[in-house]
Amino acid sequence: MKIHPDQLEGVRPDNAPQTNRVKPPSTAFGDLLNQEVAKSSAEPAKSTATLPPPGGLGNLGALFSAPPVEAVAPVPKAEKAIMDKVENLLDKWDQYAQNLKSTANASSLKQAYGVLDDIDGTVQQIKADNPDLAQKHPALQGMVAELEVLTVTERFKFNREGYYRQG
Repeated sequence: MKIHPDQLEGVRPDNAPQTNRVKPPSTAFGDLLNQEVAKSSAEPAKSTATLPPPGGLGNLGALFSAPPVEAVAPVPKAEKAIMDKVENLLDKWDQYAQNLKSTANASSLKQAYGVLDDIDGTVQQIKADNPDLAQKHPALQGMVAELEVLTVTERFKFNREGYYRQG
């Protein structure tokens, strides 16, 4: 059998890389990572760092004692009033929980039910005073709706357990 030089081309180790060879997985990830890093460095970087104070970084005590800068727009008066009522409701929920913890006597259960009634009344008052709350302040509307659901659920649980029944 005679060996022709054409047949040796296929089995001879080749020093030059072939273009149709598959890259090993480890280099494929590295290449992908390099491409992503190149893309992110090509995009203009958004600066999130703040500038140092005018006197440089030498006076760090003044930097930490300086009052914080308000970057948020001032809260409108109506929204502030609603937020105060919601905060008051959360305090009442804490009081309700404390009353339920001390269930040694019937008076603490009556107090807990009274707090629950007060919470329900406040939620209904917020909803009645602000019928357009969902359009003006959707985040506050979500909180008020959650508080209402929590109140109804808690009243149902309270009555189901038979702790206290009005009548």
